[in-house]
Amino acid sequence: MVEQFKRDFVKFLLSTQPDPSLRVFDKSSDDRTLKSKRISPWFVNIGDFNDGASLGPLSNHYADALLNSGADFDLVYGIPEKGNLIAPAVVVGLAGKGKNVPVFATRKVPKEHGEASNLSSAERIKAEVVGRVPKSGQRIAQLDDVFTASDAKYEARGKLEEIGKLVGGEFEYPVLAIAVDRMEVAIDSKNAIAEYEQKTGTRVVSIVNALDVIDVLREEKLAPERALERLSNYLRVYGTEAARKGIVERFGKLEQKIINRDRSVIPACDVATIEEFEKLVEATAPVEGIGGYKIGFELGYLGLAKVVETARKHTDKPIIFDHQKAGTDIPDTGRNFARVMKDSGVDAVILFPQAGPETERAWIYHALDAGLKVIVGGRMTHPAYAVSEGGFITDEGALDMYRIAARAGVSNFVVPGNKIEVIKQVRDVVEAEGVIGKYMAPGFITQGGKIEDGARAAGDYCHAIVGRGITQAKDMKAAAIEHCSQL
Repeated sequence: MVEQFKRDFVKFLLSTQPDPSLRVFDKSSDDRTLKSKRISPWFVNIGDFNDGASLGPLSNHYADALLNSGADFDLVYGIPEKGNLIAPAVVVGLAGKGKNVPVFATRKVPKEHGEASNLSSAERIKAEVVGRVPKSGQRIAQLDDVFTASDAKYEARGKLEEIGKLVGGEFEYPVLAIAVDRMEVAIDSKNAIAEYEQKTGTRVVSIVNALDVIDVLREEKLAPERALERLSNYLRVYGTEAARKGIVERFGKLEQKIINRDRSVIPACDVATIEEFEKLVEATAPVEGIGGYKIGFELGYLGLAKVVETARKHTDKPIIFDHQKAGTDIPDTGRNFARVMKDSGVDAVILFPQAGPETERAWIYHALDAGLKVIVGGRMTHPAYAVSEGGFITDEGALDMYRIAARAGVSNFVVPGNKIEVIKQVRDVVEAEGVIGKYMAPGFITQGGKIEDGARAAGDYCHAIVGRGITQAKDMKAAAIEHCSQL
């Protein structure tokens, strides 16, 4: 149950005019790009509190957060830029609750005129500070609007430490108060707030967090269901461990069963024409053990929507698009990729997110947001891919691709069927994140792997991806039946 003061604050965020300070979007076209460059389906703008009627209540909420933290402090400092607006109002709120403390801010550009123009070097502090100049040893409470990637917080901390040197001492930083904890990991996959607290010794307190916001919006029906679904998927992907756990408790695990069988063969449809593709599907679709069809760039370039339409003449089995390799571009392009895939009618996409963790999270999130099912790979079948094989990609980096996906709730993975030890490593990583993986494995027949060996290593859920062993067979149906029998 959400405490009443948190419930009141969420409603307060929704009450600002002309636009609410809290926005949760049910359409991707309304999404906002954050300072971290993430494209977010929800946004909090404390800058919308810019008149007396709104700053008054806001100041009381912040004051309560500071007082309830139990931290002792002598001054209040607003982190630029939003904190500069909040801090003066908050000290008024604190005074109304019996704690009268001064406030100050720092200049981005030191003042060089007026009272600052003739100062001695020892007094240059006045060119840096607006408001009460802090004294050595004083305890400073910091204020900001939200906490996402923490860059602004570290910059502000550095500025305060510079000022400490100018006054001939050091300050203490017992507490940082924010309005909303977005509960996101930083770009390096770490809990940004926990890492900040560990590095700085400063406790971070918030009036509400992302789960509080979701609870109030759901319980009081203050947002469309689609908006809440989008927000939940965002936190599945970008959230801290606590956020992800909270989403599972509220919405359940991410259920993405792509193949209706525990074990199957998936033809890799690397053929040159749509006509050849149609013959392949027509011949193999009736085979019970065929689970779906993997489409690559050759057919995709001929027109992915046409390919899907052709397949649907003969089967309703899932169409999986393997971009070869999706997830190697910048994070932003994931949204357009997902839109094109959805519009084309494919059921699932394979991502090999070699461009890094932010690209991986973005592409997974945008695929989920578009209603696509997600399959993630990290290791490949050919020689000299991983560093241990003489390649470029570190072994641990490839495992991180699986790890990040599993943390986001993804349960479908591509593993190299001809590298049994790698399959076992991936299973260990995925299961350590509490996910029962479903594995799709290429690398059989012409690349030397044996389907029965790969299936044994993959466990209960294994789908063998077979290309030339079917597409180049004289009798594709007979070849499909033969390969299915090995599962």
